[in-house]
Amino acid sequence: MDNIRFVRITKENLELACKVQNDIFPVEDARENYIEMVNQDPYRKELDYYIVYLDETPIGVTGIYAYYEYPDDAWLGWFGILKEYRHNGYGGIVLDKTIELAKEKGYKNFRLYTDENAKSAHKLYKSRGLVGELYDNKDDQIEGFDGDLFVYSVSLTDKPIDMWNNRVLGLKEQGKKQELYK
Repeated sequence: MDNIRFVRITKENLELACKVQNDIFPVEDARENYIEMVNQDPYRKELDYYIVYLDETPIGVTGIYAYYEYPDDAWLGWFGILKEYRHNGYGGIVLDKTIELAKEKGYKNFRLYTDENAKSAHKLYKSRGLVGELYDNKDDQIEGFDGDLFVYSVSLTDKPIDMWNNRVLGLKEQGKKQELYK
């Protein structure tokens, strides 16, 4: 769809990005995530977030980030569509465009993690060819979360996907580092 476009989040559109993300994910604080990007967070190889527009209307957010430890892997960050625009195919289009962006940037794998409660997201990821696996690395648990986490992966090359197999995501460390931006 040509009328869907990504606009990189900058200091100039930070407030709009925070409003859109907070509308999609009301229990999360968007500001700390985007400030990490705008300030060029030192603990990630790459951190790019975008406001998603349908023509001139912001309808969602998406992003790509990468860890220095896993330079071939692009990770989906803060992907979501505003409630009033869901169930129109926009989520699939935005996910496809995000995966294509990761491929253009030269990554070999595209990955994401999500929790067990995101039922419609699981369905979307599977429909796009991502393969899910339970993430239960006991050394890397999110404090206060006792549900199941899943890592979804797809190869961006002609080679089969190398599954995540519980390698450390750094969720525990991410939480500590994000405290620096509050």
